[in-house]
Amino acid sequence: MAEKKTADMMYDLAPGNVLQNMYLRRRLRLCLQAGQTFVELGAGNGNISRLLVEEGLTGTGYDLSEDACALNREKNADLISKGSYQVVKGDFFAHEESVDYVVTSHVIEHLPDDLLTQFFVKSSQMLKPGGRILILVPACMALWGIEDDTAGHYRRFEFTDFERIAKKHQLHIEDMAGLTYPMSNLILGLSNHLVRKNDSWKKELSMQERTLVSSAGASKKVMFKSVFPWYFRYLVNEITMYPWDLLQRLFRNNERSMIIYCELTLRHSKKETKERKS
Repeated sequence: MAEKKTADMMYDLAPGNVLQNMYLRRRLRLCLQAGQTFVELGAGNGNISRLLVEEGLTGTGYDLSEDACALNREKNADLISKGSYQVVKGDFFAHEESVDYVVTSHVIEHLPDDLLTQFFVKSSQMLKPGGRILILVPACMALWGIEDDTAGHYRRFEFTDFERIAKKHQLHIEDMAGLTYPMSNLILGLSNHLVRKNDSWKKELSMQERTLVSSAGASKKVMFKSVFPWYFRYLVNEITMYPWDLLQRLFRNNERSMIIYCELTLRHSKKETKERKS
């Protein structure tokens, strides 16, 4: 009970997370249909999964961290009890059911090249006709910093990376945008300071260990970086962040954006859609 009370006193949506969620929510509302399903790779604390269910999807969140899964189940207990969501501690690549959306937020930067290729192959195989792959990743290698080192990142993505990936895997880019610019860039120095002060010890771990401890456990909870006092929910939310959302949309093509959103479909899906309409 004490742990639950402590969790209620914290707020875990940083300004950048709110901006990313606003963009994702807008994209979903343009293409969602009733009864559609999703699977999320690296569901972490469950915030993205919750957004997806709130917008009308049902699905499954995978994570390899037991701590992350426990937090996800606690946070989304109401969704689980209604049967609209389930949390699985296990391997996303073992998922067998076809889905309308494969979603991953700040995960594939943790994958070495062979697993990155496997992710796009598996995701393409899992998609139903007309399905979409929705991706959020850290962007701009020129902005590589202490957080990338401590979190176990192999890369930060560029727009051109997704153009190459789409060509290699016969995918079509439905939408791609740089997000959180200029806000995240303005507070980058403070963010790096907080990570350097609290998380530098992670650099002694292996890449896989850095990924696991960064998923959603206690080591992820850096005050004023990834968690905030409860009252921040009134200061940092989709209403107060609206002016910054306008700016991120205005600068969506800026190559120094710290986040990239990419939405991909199978190329043959577009052809099949046109044939069905004709």
